[in-house]
Amino acid sequence: MSLDTSNKTSSIILSNVAYQCYAGLFYGGVWGMVTPFHPVGSPGAFAEKKGIFKPAPPFSSISSIGSNAAICASLMGIHKLSSQGIGFARQREDLFNDIFGFFVSYRYYSFFLGSTEKRLIFHNRAIGAGTVLTLFYSFLLV
Repeated sequence: MSLDTSNKTSSIILSNVAYQCYAGLFYGGVWGMVTPFHPVGSPGAFAEKKGIFKPAPPFSSISSIGSNAAICASLMGIHKLSSQGIGFARQREDLFNDIFGFFVSYRYYSFFLGSTEKRLIFHNRAIGAGTVLTLFYSFLLV
């Protein structure tokens, strides 16, 4: 079933992407508070590489909140941007758009988040800086 997308503009698409990113920040932050995995670069993460896994207690690390929030926000934002972007280009809103968004998100994950720890740290810093700049722009300049 195709829906009419003639009323969608680029600003509506970007606002949907921003909403998904902020929702991802919230979901990732909540997951970061209770996750059993250690944050990147911590002593527990180095022990996991050696084969020793000891779950992190809930609410044990503030740095895992930001890391998980950045990961969830970027994945949800990339999915929404790619699926709505292809839907806008095709002027159709159907299941193909979400499938396309899934594959773009998977490639994004495998390149930035699933390859090396250095890329993951760089990714999280870039997403954090982008979030701060977005909030700065929206609250102070507009």
